[in-house]
Amino acid sequence: MTQQVTVLDRSDLQPIDQVSVTNQSHNYLVVTNTLGKIDISGFEASDTLFFTHIAFQPYITTKKELSRPDARIYLTEHIIRLDEFVISANRTQQKKSDLPYKIETISAKDIQFDNPQTSAQMLEQTGEVFIQQSQMGGGSPVLRGLEANRVLLVLDGVRLNNAIYRGGHLQNVITVDPSLLRSTEILFGPGSVIYGSDALGGVITLQTFDPVLSDERKAMIRSRVYGRFASANIEKSGGFRLNVGLKKWGFLTAFTYSNFGDLRQGRSRNPFYGSFGERLFFAERIDGKDSMVINDKPWIQKPSGYSQYSLLQKVLFAPSSDLKFTLNVQYSNSSDIPRYDRLTDTVNGQLKYAEWYYGPQERLFASIKGSLTNANKIYDNATIILAYQQIREERINRRFGKKDKKFNMERVDLFSLYGDFRKRLSQKDELQYGISADLNLVGSKAYSEDITTRARFYNVPTRYPDKKAQMFNVAAYLSNVWKISSVFTFSQGIRYTYVSLSAAWSDTILNIMQFPFSSSVVQDNHAVNGYLGWVAHPGYDWKISLIASSGFRAPNIDDIGKVNDSNSQDQLLIVPNPGLKPEAAYNLELSLAKTFEKSLRLELTGYYTWLTDAIVLRPFQYNGQDSIQFDGVLCQVQANTNAGRAHIYGAQGSLRAQVTRTFSITSNLTYTCGRVRENNIPLDHIPPVFGMTSFKLELRKFKGDFYVMYNGWKRISDYSPSGEDNQAYATPEGMPAWYTLNLKLSYQVNKFLNVEGGVENILDQNYRKFASGISSPGRNFIVALRGSF
Repeated sequence: MTQQVTVLDRSDLQPIDQVSVTNQSHNYLVVTNTLGKIDISGFEASDTLFFTHIAFQPYITTKKELSRPDARIYLTEHIIRLDEFVISANRTQQKKSDLPYKIETISAKDIQFDNPQTSAQMLEQTGEVFIQQSQMGGGSPVLRGLEANRVLLVLDGVRLNNAIYRGGHLQNVITVDPSLLRSTEILFGPGSVIYGSDALGGVITLQTFDPVLSDERKAMIRSRVYGRFASANIEKSGGFRLNVGLKKWGFLTAFTYSNFGDLRQGRSRNPFYGSFGERLFFAERIDGKDSMVINDKPWIQKPSGYSQYSLLQKVLFAPSSDLKFTLNVQYSNSSDIPRYDRLTDTVNGQLKYAEWYYGPQERLFASIKGSLTNANKIYDNATIILAYQQIREERINRRFGKKDKKFNMERVDLFSLYGDFRKRLSQKDELQYGISADLNLVGSKAYSEDITTRARFYNVPTRYPDKKAQMFNVAAYLSNVWKISSVFTFSQGIRYTYVSLSAAWSDTILNIMQFPFSSSVVQDNHAVNGYLGWVAHPGYDWKISLIASSGFRAPNIDDIGKVNDSNSQDQLLIVPNPGLKPEAAYNLELSLAKTFEKSLRLELTGYYTWLTDAIVLRPFQYNGQDSIQFDGVLCQVQANTNAGRAHIYGAQGSLRAQVTRTFSITSNLTYTCGRVRENNIPLDHIPPVFGMTSFKLELRKFKGDFYVMYNGWKRISDYSPSGEDNQAYATPEGMPAWYTLNLKLSYQVNKFLNVEGGVENILDQNYRKFASGISSPGRNFIVALRGSF
């Protein structure tokens, strides 16, 4: 006769799968299924039962106490997860405690409770990732002082970075809705051995929900719906996720939609900075004429609102226990997104632009993944992914009082193939190896349009080479994790990468720009990268890890071939530089972690990164001139150049404390410093000291979090002269220090309905993040309803 028990999460009453249940002699073990159910009839009547899960606190009871029908066990989340598994280090599941890397994990449960509006905000809420924003519809992650195309984004095992990921500030992470993610991992430091080019500052691995198969003969149908409102930008978001699981087939469909109004900044201002950041007036076309309209609510940043929707469809087919195929199709699109920082630019007291916005940012993603676990002489586990992506971007602007509107349109087609294999050589020795190939095809168009006659003129330079623009890379890697003893683990890896780039401009563009070089560019680059890692567990719950690693980034189409007026306040023009070489990073880091009684964990990581041939924006000669006329303005010429050597060093500290069974504290703090070594000038993208401290309470059906987000000063003397730090959008002293007080609450009414609320920036502080062109939200009330069926 079966004796069934259901294991549920204490705070949200949802079932927990993969909970292990054993007895005091450890001679019998069972595991909960996807519905959190387990049959304990195989245990002896006198047995004491131990319920354990890596994300929850252990629970001890007796079989006798669970004799009632429909017995339930409620587990409480544990803030310290020593046996957690991650995939970002080697693209396969590995125990985090055996790895020398610093890795931060964000679960779907964390995302739901925190209610981030975008994936950028999701990363920022960890207190370990700095986010720059040029407009509300953006968010550029910074890892260890490296940003944009020096940080690698990976979605469901596929590189998102493409040939036009730029070196300034990159907003593409917001095209992935956080409500579609089952987990996110942030690997800090170079990851080029496993991931190749671009992984200098780190790797952000985004994993969307997968279909779940039924453990029983009947179909398993589960659905989730949600709706959310936030006051700071009148956010109205909603979506659903539907899973249909059969024995061998699984189907998952998800859809999300968000609409954001104009962003309200905080009204509690530092009087020393006067009206800094206020939107005193904005452009509006009245009776066929551009007019500067006084904003009667200058704390409302007009225009900054936009909307976005995302669709996810997955199909899982498992013909046998050791073979699975997953079809993964994703599509996201947005409305026009105002480029708020540019819309605030003025010349002699008059707005510079009447219009400046990104057109709909469209992303199509499709992949087919095969997963094999049929162990043989070549591999124990294998994953093969074939993927295609299509990305469309538009930039549209019109100067104030002018009739010509300029359109720049880009399309990238990206084809990818990945093969990752794992083989256990012995009980203590595991090998990972793989291959990858990516082909980028870039199309770039431009024209101007008379807004009165609608006549089009092709006298505008394209952003990228318009005749031909493509990149191809192929690579192979090998890595090994060797558990020498119960104390020491040694890991190492090596990767070879070949990258080719070819680009050409048409005669039309050559006539407009008069480039001082050949009409075409061809590059072939090779790189060998490696890492050595050492982890020690000397006892008394210590972990000591040391890693030496290298990374590289080959110049892409954006680096070599872009034409762009980078910062209109400073009147800078970026021009192509076909002579650009790859940049490399060499990193050394040491981590110390100590766990006290499984209830307090302290961790400190220090690192030093050497950059060689660092790609930075610098003044450049163009046909022998340092300034040229562009769009009717005399602009200083700049180009991406190899600046020689630079260095970045810093420290990351964290505290995790499970104070009581229901109360926990988390705190993170990051310090970064970077300089170009030849002249000791500040390196761009280096954030001020920043962090987060959180106090969480978790009770039956209830969860609360009071947390503080904080940033230190970024003095104007520490801004880079390249213009990438956006000095024009800072105060004369730089960007002042700031902090916000925040509160999040969640109550599970029953197993079907969850109510969430919160207040961000309780004190309504007015602040702006370093290098950003828009002020952050003021006091923000959040209300969300979630249903599970």
